[in-house]
Amino acid sequence: MKFVFAFAFLFCLTASHCQLVSERASILPERMTFRHIAKSELTPKMMRTEKIRIMQFEKWKFNSNKIWTGALVMLSGAAKGLNETLEFNWHGFAAVFPRANPKWFWPQQSFKNKYKDGDPSKGSKFPLSTSALVFLTDQYHLDNFIQRGALTAALVIKIGDGKKPFRHYLFDALYYTATYQLGFGSVYYYFKSRM
Repeated sequence: MKFVFAFAFLFCLTASHCQLVSERASILPERMTFRHIAKSELTPKMMRTEKIRIMQFEKWKFNSNKIWTGALVMLSGAAKGLNETLEFNWHGFAAVFPRANPKWFWPQQSFKNKYKDGDPSKGSKFPLSTSALVFLTDQYHLDNFIQRGALTAALVIKIGDGKKPFRHYLFDALYYTATYQLGFGSVYYYFKSRM
C-alpha cells in the first residue's frame, strides 16, 4: 500500500509541475525544486556539461562508392554470363559473332591453348600457362580472371566503408545481387535468344 501511495504522490508531483519549497532553506537545497527554470535562471553550477545523444537512424544512401562497387559486381556478372554462353550456348555466340575464332572463344577447343602445340602431354606452352597465367590462353579463363578480379576489387573497396547498421548489409546484399544478375542476364540471355 505504501508503494502505491508513493507512486501516486510522485506521479501527481511530476504531472502537476509543482515544486517542493521548504520554509527552511537548510532542509531542502534549491536544486531539489521540480519547477521549470528558464535558461537565464540557470547558474553554472546547475548546468550539466554532458551532451545528450539522440539516436539517429542512418539511411542507406546510393553514393559514389556504391556506383563503383556496383559497376565492378555488374562486370563480374557479365564475365560469368559470357563464360556460361561460351560453355553452353556456343551457337548463339557464333550467330552474333560468326568470325569469332573457336580456338580462342570455344572452351571445347580453347582449353588446349595452354599446352605446347595444343597437346597436354607436351606440357605448358609457356611458364605458368597452366596455373597463374592461364587467363592469357583463352577467353574462358580470361573471363574467370575478370570475374574474380572484379569481385575482389569490389570487396576491397566495400571493406573501406566502415561499420554500418545491420540493415545496411541487407540492403547491400539486395543491391549487389541485383547488379550481378543484371550483368549476368544482359550477356547470357542476349546470346541465348540468338540460338
